[in-house]
Amino acid sequence: MAVRRDQNGIWRYRMVVRLANGRRNRISGTPSRNTKLAAQEDERAHIERTRNPPPEKREVPSFSRWFWGRFWDEWVIGRKNKPSEVESKQDIFRCHLEDAFGKMRLDEIDDSQVAQFRARLVKAEFSEKRINNILAVLSKSLRYAHRVRLIDHVPEMGLFKIDRQEIESWSFEEYARLLDSAHKDHEPEWYVAACLAGEAGLRIGEVKALKWQEDVDLVAGTLTVQRQRRNNLEGTPKGRTKRIVPMTPRLTAALKSMNTVRVGYVVRNLDGTPKSQQAPRSAMDRICKRAGLPCQGFHHLRHTFGTHAAMLGVNPWSLMTWMGHKTITETMRYVHVANAHRRPVPEQVVAAAAQEVDLDRRIVLMLGFRGNSVATEGKQPCSNVIN
Repeated sequence: MAVRRDQNGIWRYRMVVRLANGRRNRISGTPSRNTKLAAQEDERAHIERTRNPPPEKREVPSFSRWFWGRFWDEWVIGRKNKPSEVESKQDIFRCHLEDAFGKMRLDEIDDSQVAQFRARLVKAEFSEKRINNILAVLSKSLRYAHRVRLIDHVPEMGLFKIDRQEIESWSFEEYARLLDSAHKDHEPEWYVAACLAGEAGLRIGEVKALKWQEDVDLVAGTLTVQRQRRNNLEGTPKGRTKRIVPMTPRLTAALKSMNTVRVGYVVRNLDGTPKSQQAPRSAMDRICKRAGLPCQGFHHLRHTFGTHAAMLGVNPWSLMTWMGHKTITETMRYVHVANAHRRPVPEQVVAAAAQEVDLDRRIVLMLGFRGNSVATEGKQPCSNVIN
């Protein structure tokens, strides 16, 4: 210790402190109480402050500045959020978060502020799912601010527990009527699109992004799903996983019947450009009305594919791969629906694969014999074509 009493009887300390980086700092001082013990205590405290200075207080930005600044660059862009995720975050911020938190500093957003915001959303009669989506964007942005040490606490979001709605799908008879209506449509590419969704379980964004040379193998009878289109932007499929899907006989025949050069997009405009965002909705409304069915989107056909495959006894792990699910839990929703709402399977569907011993191939053949009233002009019904 470098504690001593000067000639006036005052206790002081004075010494040189070596820092971790090798530098030396000279410190000195006089205690508030003129005793040797007080001088020693002050000296130890001064040494600790010198060697371990408190962290500099960082400037805390407003929520708006943070959201469109570091969070957007480092989280949204840096993590390559999908176009649908980017669009969703933009809409949620502009419609909900900007007015509520935009001008507030990040460290001013506490549990009370979030609770009041959630209460306003409830009073506005937003669905619980919508409220959860809004709060999830708020939570992600604040959790990242906490991770980079801009704030010390992340408020409790209080997300609602939601029971997922039961999957709805077309019956075998309704599916046959829908395909028949699509086949009679004045834009034949929509019949192929309906087959891609109903016979292979593709999402509409995946249908619009499917390309002949890269994704369609008519010899092997498979589709490779590796991209999707949304709002004129192309990216990876949901789940970011490429998958290979077997084609049913009907889907194979539908693709072979297309009067087009087999390059570029499969479902496209006359000039070769991909379909717009609104085009599938309009096409399905037209097809459903002609079939005398309630208007549903293309995703209803994807649900129909999964539900019918489960009704026919598909291996859930195979269905998980075909539909591009990340977890078997998602796939089992179709199995549960099929078990809870058992329907008789048409005899011609069962008979279609009676001689097939491979389970997956048997399911594919039976799926291809649903709706066998659809036929191409001058040809046998698609269901009778086996690749």
